[in-house]
Amino acid sequence: MNLSLRDIEYFLAAVEHGHLERAAAACGVSQPALSKSLRRLEADTGLVLMQRHGRGLALSSEGTVFLQHAKRLWAEYRDAVRHAMELRVGEAGLLRIGATGATMDSVVMPVLQRLLPRRPALRVQLTQGLSDDLNAQVEGGKLDLAVTPIYADGPPTLRHEIMFEDPLCVAAGRRHPLAGKARVALRELAGLRWILPRPTSVARQLLDARFAEAGLALPAAALEVEHFSDGSLKLLADADMLAVLPQSALAGSADVVTLPVALGAPLRRSIALISRRGTTWSPLMDEFRQAVLAGP
Repeated sequence: MNLSLRDIEYFLAAVEHGHLERAAAACGVSQPALSKSLRRLEADTGLVLMQRHGRGLALSSEGTVFLQHAKRLWAEYRDAVRHAMELRVGEAGLLRIGATGATMDSVVMPVLQRLLPRRPALRVQLTQGLSDDLNAQVEGGKLDLAVTPIYADGPPTLRHEIMFEDPLCVAAGRRHPLAGKARVALRELAGLRWILPRPTSVARQLLDARFAEAGLALPAAALEVEHFSDGSLKLLADADMLAVLPQSALAGSADVVTLPVALGAPLRRSIALISRRGTTWSPLMDEFRQAVLAGP
């Protein structure tokens, strides 16, 4: 077997775009050249990696397995090239960090506030996004590290280092009718209006599961948010609504309180530093890791 890194690059582009013409354009090559590359990779591996439907492409079952190896090979190559460039410029390197809306200001910015003055030549690229997307970028080598919430074990290609626990809670404004109760049954929340994460978020799915298990209608979202900003907390404090949000978010508002809701099981959530297993750690990555795991 004589795998070409260029063929690996074209294969990953084909998977990402799912279309011959778009993948070829992204790689800056002709469509016949990309098709030839895919055929060569299949010949080298002895596997049918892609199912073709006209110009459309879809992974075969064998291709799905091979994809993980291809991502790792390409990410390691990109690491090697970038680290070589850093050596040529005297280790004045670039650090690519991902964070969610919940971790950007609370975790990453305080770390950079300490790190940047100690490293005058340090350049940082910050990417804010959702956990799943940031994890995929770390896995694919587009990000060095990410600080994201996690709810369960992630892909085996990623390493999760737990920084602290930050469970989810049900909250309401201090003047909400349920706020003064010593205990709130789940059925008392049925039919009320909520500020909720998007339906695809794990937090929303965990809350929905609790309601479904109790035989109750799922919470109705009057507002859907990607993360709880100061503005959404103020809205919650002033409106007759409920929210499911991280416990840490309540530190930003004295007018929002946790409701003592009997959920059956805690809505567990941790904040973790995400890295790719087997990655080559640069000195900058290691310094950021030490700073972020040390806490405030």
